[in-house]
Amino acid sequence: MNEILVQLEHIITGLSNAIWPIFLPFMLVVGAFTSIRTIFIIKNQTTKKAKLNIKNVIGPASISLGAMIGTGAIIGVLGALSKYAASGEVNIEAMAIWALIGACIMVPVSYAETLNSKIMGKTPKEYISNLISPKLGTVYAISFVILAVFGFGGFQFSGIDSVSTIITAKFMGVELSLLQRYLFIVIPVIIIVAALVLSKKHEVFMNAMTYMIGTAVIGYFIFFTLFVIRTVDYIPTYFTNVVEGMTNPVNGFAGITLGFVLGMQKVLQTAETGLGALAMAAQEADSSPREAAMISLIPTIITVVVSIVVTSYIASYGLANSIIQLPADAVTRLTQYFLTAENVTGIFGLIILSLFTVLSALTTILGSYYYMTKLFKENAVNKNIAIYLTLIAVAGTLAVFGANVVFEAVDLLLFVLSGINIVALAIFTIKKWEEYKINKFNFKKASNDN
Repeated sequence: MNEILVQLEHIITGLSNAIWPIFLPFMLVVGAFTSIRTIFIIKNQTTKKAKLNIKNVIGPASISLGAMIGTGAIIGVLGALSKYAASGEVNIEAMAIWALIGACIMVPVSYAETLNSKIMGKTPKEYISNLISPKLGTVYAISFVILAVFGFGGFQFSGIDSVSTIITAKFMGVELSLLQRYLFIVIPVIIIVAALVLSKKHEVFMNAMTYMIGTAVIGYFIFFTLFVIRTVDYIPTYFTNVVEGMTNPVNGFAGITLGFVLGMQKVLQTAETGLGALAMAAQEADSSPREAAMISLIPTIITVVVSIVVTSYIASYGLANSIIQLPADAVTRLTQYFLTAENVTGIFGLIILSLFTVLSALTTILGSYYYMTKLFKENAVNKNIAIYLTLIAVAGTLAVFGANVVFEAVDLLLFVLSGINIVALAIFTIKKWEEYKINKFNFKKASNDN
């Protein structure tokens, strides 16, 4: 079984490594084109000005933030840094700036995605089916569910499993076996998630998402503020390493390319720009297109800061002080990250990181169910629940017994989803947007007169 998983991992990794360097330029060009047309042309001629209404912010922002910020914000970025280190790069902090550069291009895509979805009044599956083909809409929906429940869910189970292993080893002196971790960590998480989903009460579901992600994010920012205050002397070194890694990479142009590819993958994975998730979350509130688009920027920016800036800074400090050593496997990376936090902020940092990991993981797992109900709303509720619980059970199992397969599958599915969604949005901004003009008749008459 292990040999099969290893072979599958190699195949997926090979495909991902071959596709991403080709796909990235296409995605950046098409994404930038779509964003520019949306923000400067389509927005002004299809929508009216709007202000943020707090009651409309809570629902979509909680869903988006809860689904975005999970253990991938730490584990996923640490994994990318480890890959960068494995390539021979010394100043791996450079990946963070490449990610932020990519975010400057892709964050406007989040705005455009949500605005255009609201203008059309359709979810991504619906507008992809309408603009391209129903079959591709179905492919998108299935791929999204697999990514959200199986891929992102696998990250979360792996995170909870790793944290529990670290805590039991540190405070109880107990090394849990794989079977014990599965029975006493993964299974209870599945039971908690199943209880919330099987309640079939939307209000209970939303409140759970809101309180858990709110607590996790506030606690994490308090912890990071304390970490920065106590390591303020290291800040100049961090930025020096970033600049050195960008301007003088060990592997030359290949190092720059790898850093940019890894950075962009993490932006897409953590902030979910271009995947259609923000457009689906916007359906939670009866907000105007511009308001919904503005709301979508809140979780996107918070997630980019938490995942890229915070994680890379703490990892950089750990490397400089020989607490973290890369490359390393997933559990080792996370253990060293926790030790770095404890070294600077004491037991407080360890508790906050553990709380953040568990709560954010639960919200991401629950968020994937929300997206599934939006994509397959034609299915009976019980059918969706059965499929969802089956997928998270598989994800939880692989997180313990074959985690790397889950991690590599995420990068490949990101390509499929963002590619389909961005192409559909580009088609809308070129061909279909005029059907939604506010003064369509007067516009056409004026054009004919001219």
